[in-house]
Amino acid sequence: MNKAIQYIQAHILEETENTALFYMVIGGFSFATMGAMTHALGQYTDWVLIVVIRMFTTFVLTVSAAFKSGINPFLFTRPLLWFRSIIGSGAMLATFYALIHLPISDVSVITETRPIWVALLAGFVLGETPGRSIWFSIFLGIVGVILIENPHIAQKNYAALIALLASILGSIVMICLRKLRDLDPKVIVTQFSGTATLVGIILLLFFRDLPNIQTLYSWKVILMLAGVGIFGTFGQLSMTKAFSLGQAPTVSTAGLLKVGFSAMYDLVIWGYVFQFSSALGMILILGSTAWLFGSNAIRLGRKSDESQD
Repeated sequence: MNKAIQYIQAHILEETENTALFYMVIGGFSFATMGAMTHALGQYTDWVLIVVIRMFTTFVLTVSAAFKSGINPFLFTRPLLWFRSIIGSGAMLATFYALIHLPISDVSVITETRPIWVALLAGFVLGETPGRSIWFSIFLGIVGVILIENPHIAQKNYAALIALLASILGSIVMICLRKLRDLDPKVIVTQFSGTATLVGIILLLFFRDLPNIQTLYSWKVILMLAGVGIFGTFGQLSMTKAFSLGQAPTVSTAGLLKVGFSAMYDLVIWGYVFQFSSALGMILILGSTAWLFGSNAIRLGRKSDESQD
């Protein structure tokens, strides 16, 4: 009898992990596709407008899903939720700026360093001091970042530093999410996407030249803008679902999948040639983040909209 119960439990766990893997693949592909469309749209319109469309699409879809589930997604009485939304907006803007000015695979792998900065910040914010093995993993990740960023800095392309800023801000968001895990993810995503949309609109109206509307009179551009919003939202929901089903060591491979799909787009569409230093940096970062996720050093709440891309 006990063996039968153990078999059923193991079978259910295996099915759950397989389902999580499926959502990881879908999420990684969706985020990479969003990044590719964003990179391509950079020649047609302002990158801030792309952010506005991306976040407004997420806002509309999330609010609709929340009301359909009988949840009121609007909550204005939690200061930490506002802080998370503002920091997340900054991370989103930095990510999209980097996507316009860098190969999307470089942006993907740099933003995957979020767990490294979480491990560094956790000691100050959460009182969780990393052990020796975690410090070694952090060191490898930082070396990887330097290897990837160095060629871009040498060319005076400082967008790599903006991508790094996006990752650091994203780590702050992850720590906030741990403290907000009592909230439904739809509430968190609604306030974040709504705040990011408003921040983007303010930037467009007061700090940027308004986009040339004529450049948008193309089905190609319209479809890509719609694709950024749809694939971004779909990727976010898929990754959130994966994190709710799978174990951290398994789900952490989502970063590897996203980078892999992004590298495919870079190779096939833009013919990007990876330098040895960049490839080595990618390996170090992905390896170090996989180790961090697999360890017990970082225990973030599962109810998370962790993917900020």
